[in-house]
Amino acid sequence: MQTLNQPWPVEAAAPAESAFRYIDPAPHDEVMVEQLEYLLLHCRSGRHAQCADCARLEKISGQLLSPFC
Repeated sequence: MQTLNQPWPVEAAAPAESAFRYIDPAPHDEVMVEQLEYLLLHCRSGRHAQCADCARLEKISGQLLSPFC
């Protein structure tokens, strides 16, 4: 078992050639839809004034619905 003061064994270290990996970023539209789904599910039971996520949904609701008004 490792403790905070012990170094990791050399054999546990990752090989140098695999130390850096490039991961493509998620598409913006997928991230936006995922965040909106989260906010809608979170606030389904009712919006609370002190909740940061409810405040985020309130803020973006006007922007998202403005083209339809």
